[in-house]
Amino acid sequence: MISLTATSDSSPAQSQENALLSIIIPARNNPVFTRECIATAMQSVDLLHLNCEFILIDDASEPGEGILDVFKQFRAGNPRHQFVIARSKVNLHYTGVFSLGLYLSRRERIFFLSNDMLITPHFLTAVLGVAALDPAFGVVRGTSNYTDAHPEHEVELPKVVADYPDIAAFSRAIFEILGFTYVEDPLLSGDAVLIARSLVDRIGVMDLRFYGYFGDVDFGMRAHLAGFKLACAKGAWLWHEGGGHIKRQVRVSGTEMSDAIRRRVDLVEAAYEVFRQKWDASLPPIFDPAMVREFFPLAVKNAGRVDLKYSFPAAALENIALV
Repeated sequence: MISLTATSDSSPAQSQENALLSIIIPARNNPVFTRECIATAMQSVDLLHLNCEFILIDDASEPGEGILDVFKQFRAGNPRHQFVIARSKVNLHYTGVFSLGLYLSRRERIFFLSNDMLITPHFLTAVLGVAALDPAFGVVRGTSNYTDAHPEHEVELPKVVADYPDIAAFSRAIFEILGFTYVEDPLLSGDAVLIARSLVDRIGVMDLRFYGYFGDVDFGMRAHLAGFKLACAKGAWLWHEGGGHIKRQVRVSGTEMSDAIRRRVDLVEAAYEVFRQKWDASLPPIFDPAMVREFFPLAVKNAGRVDLKYSFPAAALENIALV
């Protein structure tokens, strides 16, 4: 393994050949989901004849899960694509792996994908197509059977999922009906999103003071202040297991699901308090999901109190190694 050190705004991936798209897939445990996720991403870009850079991040998985072995197998079997494989010694959680992926990429488009998702070529076609419609689209997401914080973008399968061909067929049907139609979003929930390089150049990565939660919300507010838009490609649909990392962590650690959910609630509450202190301490002390629709006006109101751009902290690189 090679440890990372920060030298400038350049990243270790910058010296590789140009590729249009970086695909970031982090994993904390769960080798089965992870393998299926990467396989569908690989199949989708191959069908679209895209040469991509895959940034695969092992977020301090348990050694017995074999996540690095999964990553290495895909790298060895797919010489057409470029690979950056990184392992963190500590659990970075969502905000950390998202930011590390942005740091490692220098591609024009950067797609972040949770490892409990299965994508299709029609999903990618739709998000890439919508992103090309307006250079102000800094973030483009799609729809799914399960969406965090975006119930308006949930589209359930008409029947129980039997296999990936069912998923791909439904995704194709959604694209054929809705094509490149889109709506603008007043909130960023970044479970599967396409990020423009121009946005990263302008505002950097997520604020790592947010551990796991609210990092994407804050990132979206900063994007809005920087003049970018958030869009949902309504013709893009993928399958999402939902809470895959929590379910697997319960099985690996032997803890109760109720304990895992309680820990998640505690993390959300702690992150919300960081959000309050950063953006507006007069916000209610208890988070109410209904208030998210007011976050863009809140950003405009308090723009003078925040920095728009954040860089991946050099200290955090001490715990990251390239494999």
